[in-house]
Amino acid sequence: MSGISQFEYNRLGQVFTACNQAGATVTLINTSTATGFILSNPWGSGKNLAILSAGFCYSTVPSATAIVFLAQSVAPSPVAHATTTPITVYASDGSGATNKSVARVYSASTTPNLPAYTRSIGYAPTTPATTGGLTLRDTVEGQIILVPGSYLQISYLGQAPVGVADMTWVEYTP
Repeated sequence: MSGISQFEYNRLGQVFTACNQAGATVTLINTSTATGFILSNPWGSGKNLAILSAGFCYSTVPSATAIVFLAQSVAPSPVAHATTTPITVYASDGSGATNKSVARVYSASTTPNLPAYTRSIGYAPTTPATTGGLTLRDTVEGQIILVPGSYLQISYLGQAPVGVADMTWVEYTP
């Protein structure tokens, strides 16, 4: 990304967002059958995706602790995601659902390889009603970039979280 502001990227129609429309169970990273929220930059897209933010909000109060992570593919792959359940991508400029984004977002996907934990975004305690912790947000600000053939998903350690996830990203030509 160049020195252009996030506002300018948005004004130019290069910022996109997606969000689950219902609570989903997030998948642990040791499987290629992922559920919850998976953002994919398809092989050959010609664009990089710079992640601006990622969030997770529990829709079910957890009965055990969990750490929620961003988990990234271990290497780019020309193999497409299989058995996918898509999530609609929206332009962040308010123009609505779009097919201008190269990214694909899924609530279920068979990924081409296993991910690795990249970044923790929050911790949910066993007593969230008294200690908070049910809404988690990571302002990534471009510190994670998905090259073509890579993906990023919400993952966890501890109890499998159930909730709604979202991500916002900039698409740019490297």
